[in-house]
Order: sequence, then structure tokens, then C-alpha cells
Amino acid sequence: MFATESITPTSGKMEARKELRLHRADEERIRAAAAATGLQEADFIRQAALLRVQEVEQRLSLSVLPIEAFEAFRSAIEAPGKVVTGLARASAASKGRLTDAK
Repeated sequence: MFATESITPTSGKMEARKELRLHRADEERIRAAAAATGLQEADFIRQAALLRVQEVEQRLSLSVLPIEAFEAFRSAIEAPGKVVTGLARASAASKGRLTDAK
């Protein structure tokens, strides 16, 4: 068998349905790949789509900065903090007011 990346299946009943149109050559390639991995074609397509979803979600959660911008960002977050008198006073005054806030 081929090594495949694992996808955690969503639990529960599958109720959503999608149709797609394929070129015959693509359909044959999918059928062959599904058979080679021991999966039904629908499971193979679903797993492939979910792998792509994970890839897109990961890319959306990343920020890419040029080296100079990253170094400036790192310097800013590693620098010692400054007390802003008005903010410190407002924070102290509001303590306990937002107890249920998340």
C-alpha cells in the first residue's frame, strides 16, 4: 500500500452532497489512485479535498514578513514594555467589571 496522510474524519451522519464534473482521464486517474490506496473513490476524493482544506487553513493562519520587517517586529515585541499612565489607570478602574467576558 501507499503511505497516505491521515485525515481525522468528521463524526456524525454525512448529509451534504456535492457533484463534480471531471475529464475522463482525470476520472481514470482518481479511480486508479483510489484503488491503489484501498479507498472507495468517494472517500479518496473527500480525503484529498480535506487535505487541501488543511493546507489552505494553515496558509491563512501564517504571516509572512520580509526578513527586515520580521526583525523589526521581533525587536518591538522583545523590548521592555512601557507604562502608559492613562491606560494603567483605566485598567485598574475597570478591574472586575468584565467578569463574564471571554
